[in-house]
Amino acid sequence: MSSLSFTAFPSALLRTSWSIPFLPSLRDLIPPFLLAVPKKKVSHSRKAMRSANKGLKDKQNVVHCPGCGSAKLAHHLCPHCYSSINRAWKKVTNYGSEVPP
Repeated sequence: MSSLSFTAFPSALLRTSWSIPFLPSLRDLIPPFLLAVPKKKVSHSRKAMRSANKGLKDKQNVVHCPGCGSAKLAHHLCPHCYSSINRAWKKVTNYGSEVPP
């Protein structure tokens, strides 16, 4: 009698033996942060209010160069002195070992 029950319901055996692997849904494939979008356009005034505190700040670390006296940032090379040294160095390398005045 047990052999009759298996032959009478072959579809029950096929369902368990032919299982399809789980396919994730579209919501599982896309990360949630890609679905986050604003509901309305941000107005110009709200955008300006949000960016009002992002303005330029005044530099507090401006000092005088001890070599030439021009303004420079503290702990940085003086651009004026650097350009004069660079010009002199290029003259030395281009014309040989002569030191320019």
